[in-house]
Amino acid sequence: SSCNASFKLSYYNEYKSYLRMQLPSIIKNIYFRPTLSGDEDAPTSEGQSPATTPESHSKISKLTPMRINRHRATSLKLVPGKDDKTTPPQLDHLAISPRPVRRWNSLRRNKSKRESKSPVIKKKQLPFKKSLFGATLEEVMELQKTTHPDNHIPWVLPLLSNKIVELKGPYTEGIFRVPGDIDKVASLKVSIDNGEYIAEFPTQDPSVCASLLKEWLREMYDPVIPNETYQLCLDNCDQPNVCSSIVNNLPTINRLVLTYTIRFLQSFIKPDIIAVTKMTADNLAMVFAPNILRCQCTDLQMVMDNAKAEMTFVRTLINHLDTDYMEGVV
Repeated sequence: SSCNASFKLSYYNEYKSYLRMQLPSIIKNIYFRPTLSGDEDAPTSEGQSPATTPESHSKISKLTPMRINRHRATSLKLVPGKDDKTTPPQLDHLAISPRPVRRWNSLRRNKSKRESKSPVIKKKQLPFKKSLFGATLEEVMELQKTTHPDNHIPWVLPLLSNKIVELKGPYTEGIFRVPGDIDKVASLKVSIDNGEYIAEFPTQDPSVCASLLKEWLREMYDPVIPNETYQLCLDNCDQPNVCSSIVNNLPTINRLVLTYTIRFLQSFIKPDIIAVTKMTADNLAMVFAPNILRCQCTDLQMVMDNAKAEMTFVRTLINHLDTDYMEGVV
């Protein structure tokens, strides 16, 4: 019995090797035309086969479930046939795949459906999408002409300031000083740019709104106080009348945005609110000065020297600027 088993095993291995060598040529003879000539009656050499026939096409349809993966050499060209324009090229080798053949068209359709359901903007659209952040005030006002035609200031400013008040920002310790979660700030930024805040505001943390408000001011293409007025502000930073005159002589949109921001900060310097937030006028000026004034100098020492004057200027505005005319202005 052991001899019979050994004989059967050797016979099986030889038959398996024979099939492995012969299967590619068998399949090739079924599927493909001769490579030297398109003539069906032309003599063929070893490894070549006559042209395909209707019978061979029926064999092809029967063998389709075998899921044959065809690998061809890139140097080979299509061979012109007799009845049709082109026929498949001669293959480099053939392989039988255990995996089913996928329908790439359906995969593409499914992929497009998945992408359409995703709330994230496609990367190829990002460079062409205009944002409220990093633009000039004139560009922001132009962007909101269709959505907020009656607003006199960028709508993102009253949106964030009102949300800070609604979320009890005036009763949150360290408001404007303690930064919000960076991921939530980025998510809120994208939501506002996409207009997705209307149905449900993405956050309930006032610090997130406060951080985004500072970021919007800081990322403006041009600062709220123009660069040509920067030195004048520093030279008169402790003179309330001159500071108020500087603000009143700013371009209209800059003056409205700055006055609205200062009026909003003035609501945080009431004694009962300072007792909770621990944010005095000096603290607020320290936080907002780099977002309102922008030093163009690259000398670090001069930047540090100017920082104190910048804070003094913003503190003077918080304590003395008349903002009553901004009541009800949006």
